[in-house]
Amino acid sequence: MRVPDFFIVGAAKSGTTSLFHYLIQHPSIYIPPFKEPHFFSEFYDGSAQPASLEEYLALFADTPEAGKAGDASTSYLYSSVAADKIHDLQPRARIIAVLRNPIDRAYSFYWHNRRDSVEHLGFEDALRQEPSRIAQKRHFRFHYVQSGRYSGQVKKYLDVFGRAAVRVYLFEDLRDANGLCREIFEFLEVDPFDTIDTSRVHNPSGPARSAFLARLLVRRYPVVKRLLPHTAKSVKYNLMKFNVKDRPRMKPETRARLAEVLRDDVLALEALIGRNLTHWLAADDTK
Repeated sequence: MRVPDFFIVGAAKSGTTSLFHYLIQHPSIYIPPFKEPHFFSEFYDGSAQPASLEEYLALFADTPEAGKAGDASTSYLYSSVAADKIHDLQPRARIIAVLRNPIDRAYSFYWHNRRDSVEHLGFEDALRQEPSRIAQKRHFRFHYVQSGRYSGQVKKYLDVFGRAAVRVYLFEDLRDANGLCREIFEFLEVDPFDTIDTSRVHNPSGPARSAFLARLLVRRYPVVKRLLPHTAKSVKYNLMKFNVKDRPRMKPETRARLAEVLRDDVLALEALIGRNLTHWLAADDTK
């Protein structure tokens, strides 16, 4: 059975859904319609996760003979076990991570949950409740700050797979999505492909215009996402984008507090990947 060649490991709410939709346009790249199996993670997203290795590998049966198969599961970066489990199955795997300013990502994750009607607290209250939610083993979608401590997460993959097999990109790199895709195609050793449509942004987060439509999309989608092909599922994203309003700006005092909490980790990541990240700690919303 076909084993994946590459893994998009996260981070959640960092543009991975958009990247997924861009990469699958390449004729030599295959990522299953069931986009996030989370098979190697201890985090379960509530959908029909593969129950066995055989069931997991069956997801990649339609990979073109000379193509590259990929798994895009955003829980893998934050997972404490996924890197080792992936390596056990595919030691030559290529690893792709996209990281977003952890302050903005936490806020986006919060509004993602509000959009899906699974978060009912205000943002500041949710931050205060995060330690107890983690202790209660709540799903990682409620680990707003903790899951954004990237330095240890990235180091784990670098240690397990080696630097040559790992690419770490920033959310800002998606501003030149075509250039980013070309770089990834080279990394995955597939032919250059210049006709990628990167005009759409997928999986936006924000307040829902209709709570009923939001609940309908979320509650029906776990089954639908396994059964429908990519083209049909895009209808769901169009509806969700229509149903999302602009979110309010984060309170300046909240942003300042999170910048102080995350400063040491941001600087550690900066040293680890060799990119200037001081703008992540700025007072302004970087979107």
